[in-house]
Amino acid sequence: MKVINLPQDLLPGKTDPDSDVIIKRYTSGTNTVKNKIILHKNMINLLIEGQKTISYTDNKTTVHEDEILLLSCGNCLTTEVLSGEGKFHSIIIYFSNKLMADFYVKYADLISRAGKQKGLPSLTFKKDTFIRNYISSLDLLLQSRAELSPELRLLKAEELMVYLFETNPDAIASFRLNNTSDSKDLALRQVVETNIANHITVEELAFLCNASLSTFQRRFNNIYGLSPQKWLVEQKLQLAARLLQQPGEKPSDVYQKVGYENHSSFSKSFKQQFGISPKEYQEQNLTARQ
Repeated sequence: MKVINLPQDLLPGKTDPDSDVIIKRYTSGTNTVKNKIILHKNMINLLIEGQKTISYTDNKTTVHEDEILLLSCGNCLTTEVLSGEGKFHSIIIYFSNKLMADFYVKYADLISRAGKQKGLPSLTFKKDTFIRNYISSLDLLLQSRAELSPELRLLKAEELMVYLFETNPDAIASFRLNNTSDSKDLALRQVVETNIANHITVEELAFLCNASLSTFQRRFNNIYGLSPQKWLVEQKLQLAARLLQQPGEKPSDVYQKVGYENHSSFSKSFKQQFGISPKEYQEQNLTARQ
């Protein structure tokens, strides 16, 4: 039996299979049994008509029309059964491990409140009113244009993921990324990005990641393309700039909020980055708003 590589084997030539989010309608008029699938991206299957069964080495899941499926990348067997009207219809959202890692980092506070469960390669969720309306609106979008923009695809994927997380936090937190290196990268990113505003050294970050300093620096550079020290300084100063744009914030308070030990070192770094002092930056931005 032919092996099907997804999403690339089902994409038109103009669609980039390396995009972080791909959204496609899928229809079929034929029952299929145990298709050999290599899923190169994670997938949300929004089933509209028919029934689908997915078999992993340690897991088998059947999805019905009143459910949706979240599936991690990897090898699996799929069986599709047509509806009573002789149709199989779904909308599929393919998304990369990077997007999922970005999501885990962006919504770290939500995730920290979820229970810890065994990592699962597939999850099913019952459709509720929101999900049904979400599917209908997404279907209308896909019918109204040839291709959704990258920004719109990302927005729609994140909208559903946030909703699923708020309604099923423990389940989403248990979703397994099958690439071990991606899981390690996610752990490093979570440690680093939750400590941007803290006064913390690179050595301390390496310790929190359970890595030697050299290993941490190498992995960090592979993820961010910069040294840890340079990246942290840039992120702290970008955060400071955003705070200084808010009325009521004072440079003498902001330096502590972004993890600097004293005001003078903060002011020096800020001026090197932006060419003006924190006070001058704040005055310029507040004047521009008036």
